[in-house]
Amino acid sequence: MLPQMKRARQRAALIAILASVPLAAQLIAGRAVRDAIFLTEYAAAHLPRVMLAAAFLSLGAALLIGRAMPRLGPQKTAVFLAVVNGALFAIEAALLEAAPKSTAVVTYLHVSVVGALLVSAFSSVLNERFDPLHAKSVVAYAGTGGALGGVMGGVAALFLSDVLRLDVVLYGLGSLSILVGLGVWNVGMSTQPHPESSEDSARFGVGSIREDAYLRRIAITVVLLGAMGVLVDYAMKAEADARFADTASLLSFFAMFYTATSVLTFLMQAGTAKPLLERVGLGGAMAMLPFAVALSAGLGTVWTRLWTTTLARGAQTVLSSSLFRSGYELLYTPIPAQKKRATKALIDIACNRIGYGLGSIIVMVVVAIAATAEAATSWVMLIATIVALSSAWLIRQLHGGYVKALAASLRDGSVVLRSEDIVDATTLHTLAQTQGVLDREMILQRVQELQSGVPSRRIADPDQAIRQLSDLLSDDPERVLKALLDPSLSPDLASYVIALLGDDMHAGRAYGALERMGNRITGQLVDAMLRPDTPVAVRRRVPRLLRKRDDPQAVQGLLSGLRDEEFDVRYRCGHALADLRKAHPELELPRHEVMKAVEREMAADEVQWQHQRLRPDVSTETRGEIDMLLESRRDLNLQHVFTLLSLALDGDAIVLSLRALSSQNENLRGTSLEYLHNVLPERVRNSLWPRLTERSEQPRAPASSRRPEELLQTMQTLMLDRDSLSK
Repeated sequence: MLPQMKRARQRAALIAILASVPLAAQLIAGRAVRDAIFLTEYAAAHLPRVMLAAAFLSLGAALLIGRAMPRLGPQKTAVFLAVVNGALFAIEAALLEAAPKSTAVVTYLHVSVVGALLVSAFSSVLNERFDPLHAKSVVAYAGTGGALGGVMGGVAALFLSDVLRLDVVLYGLGSLSILVGLGVWNVGMSTQPHPESSEDSARFGVGSIREDAYLRRIAITVVLLGAMGVLVDYAMKAEADARFADTASLLSFFAMFYTATSVLTFLMQAGTAKPLLERVGLGGAMAMLPFAVALSAGLGTVWTRLWTTTLARGAQTVLSSSLFRSGYELLYTPIPAQKKRATKALIDIACNRIGYGLGSIIVMVVVAIAATAEAATSWVMLIATIVALSSAWLIRQLHGGYVKALAASLRDGSVVLRSEDIVDATTLHTLAQTQGVLDREMILQRVQELQSGVPSRRIADPDQAIRQLSDLLSDDPERVLKALLDPSLSPDLASYVIALLGDDMHAGRAYGALERMGNRITGQLVDAMLRPDTPVAVRRRVPRLLRKRDDPQAVQGLLSGLRDEEFDVRYRCGHALADLRKAHPELELPRHEVMKAVEREMAADEVQWQHQRLRPDVSTETRGEIDMLLESRRDLNLQHVFTLLSLALDGDAIVLSLRALSSQNENLRGTSLEYLHNVLPERVRNSLWPRLTERSEQPRAPASSRRPEELLQTMQTLMLDRDSLSK
């Protein structure tokens, strides 16, 4: 199943990259034609008005799309928008010569509104088609394809404007919608709509943004960046309108601008977007946009020239289409599909257009009160600098929200241990603990009987203690059982009861007797667990008692047990600490010590793996058995590592992420890997990552087709304890 899923994902990724080329070419060339036509028919002073109109129109359109998206799904919505986009280009081409002024306004509004909606719908298709981990690569590559398409669109607008009429160029732009629609349809074939009423969808979308702090922060960021974009856009166009007088000159300037920014976007996207995302995270990569705009706009405030305003607008265009876009789209990947469908268009378009509206109003006010056009542009650039710095501060907070959203997507119940999902030893063990799938008689192993000559010690009631001690050391099971069930059994005899933990016949009753003795025997339990001369069968069962001790001595003893030479002891200590932390959320464990334990486990596992794999003294048949046992042991070791990680990180999300790696659900596996990539310390991630990706790519087969006894041989003692101690 997995190879077919992988091939389908690769095919969808390739189509997404190819579809992004005509989409971006149409968008960039359309903007150049839009700006040239409008500034030919109207003065730059009219720009704030049409920008404000586009903002309000986009707001209404975004609300409609926000209602339609949950019902239709992103695939049908994007195809519909592609058809509308192409049809409008054709209508404008037909009306351009007869009604140039009206066509200029319609074209400006159409390109500003529908183009942005189509880009948002296309990104929604990618967000639902790919899980968070693979979305990171696909979005980056699609951004590269889009940047290449932008170069092609800018070059086409630059050179075709000299040989073709504008109406022919508009017809050509409309024809690109066919390619976009076909591409979107094929990429989004796996995304399914969820029927829901329009009214409920709109209310769900707006309500989610209002109630969800993470979505609310994204929305405010988009508003600020929308206003920033309008401010620098006006400044550049005002300077261009003052410099160029005819349509050909304006079209050449805008075509050159969009071509140059598309080339830079392509270079940025192809060369640095993905490495920067991995190195500085989403917040760092996205924050480069407002920081660059603040710097260039500050320069434009002091020297208000065409080149300074173009520099500010260019920085905004290049970085918003490359680094910012690559990070921004990933912010939505942890959000549930239905919630994302109802909110993404509202944030992408409505909030962006609210920012456009605020920016346009600011420009109109500045133009109205400024003494000269140059002074107005200078003030606009100053305000853009302030807005950019404000949005930079907000963007830096988004990465933490992204990680929390990933954890929430793992914790919200979407990761479920179903039988068809369970294909490895770790999750089989988890299921075995709750369903009892193993035959205990197959894995019971006797350990050495209690040695005689137990040293004497002072006791409170000699007569009673002698009888109890005599019963405990007796070879008669009934007498031993009688002593263990005696509620008056003295804590002074705890060491003798601890020794009985090594006897499978009496372990369960000994456990109950020691539990009744309470915190008075914590020190003895810790000493017995940590002494190398104590039988391993005893030492590995002591942590089960310490996990219920609300005592700092128990916590310190369990932390010391993480350094024990016996893996079974370390494993039990880790789980005991996890139980303690769950029972006492206020318990703070030393993160540094826990991470050191994780690194030790990874190093020890690798040494053992290499040592056994390189043994020359085993036959082929024996090596196969050894490899099977080692794989089972490695699964158990990985579970132990994740238990330790849960002590220092978000415990629930860490445990669920390990289970998700064994799910048949591709999106859950990708979400898990993306979450772990963001929360694991670098040294731990580097050593653990090959194991995690290997597990994620394992063939998925129903659990019934595997033999549990072959996968769980190294877990025999765990099952033994579960059965014997529950008696």
